[in-house]
Amino acid sequence: MGRLSSVAVFFLAYVAFSALSWLFPMDRKWIESLEKPAWSPPGMVIGIGWVIIFALISLAVAILYDKVGLRRLGLTWKAVFLANWVFNQLFYIGQSFSRNLFYSFLDTAAIAVTAILLVFASWPYSRPAALLFAPYALWSSFATALAWTIYRLNR
Repeated sequence: MGRLSSVAVFFLAYVAFSALSWLFPMDRKWIESLEKPAWSPPGMVIGIGWVIIFALISLAVAILYDKVGLRRLGLTWKAVFLANWVFNQLFYIGQSFSRNLFYSFLDTAAIAVTAILLVFASWPYSRPAALLFAPYALWSSFATALAWTIYRLNR
């Protein structure tokens, strides 16, 4: 079997990051019932933000695949990426089943930390890929602040 195309890697990464958000959609009524800070964007903006972020993540992975090959990425990069992916998936499962706002904050913080680490872990392999992870690091950091504030307002 030959090497996958970068386009195929892009789509596989996108599906890997977003599949559980489709399988375990958030309870919109519950989310709308929560008290939120004035600076909280509307739910649709948050959703569109994540769609864009997942596309940027997928593009970064495709660039790394094309430039380096996923097998040649170091153990540190692979561990950080896997941890980030796991925390991302746990967020959707946790929101669907637990509705625990403190857990959501902790999970979002873990996503942000690993997203920041992805920027640094990707830098030696591909600066463009690392820069594509930067909006993810910023967005997930913002999401962490928002998750903490929502937790505090609703406990």
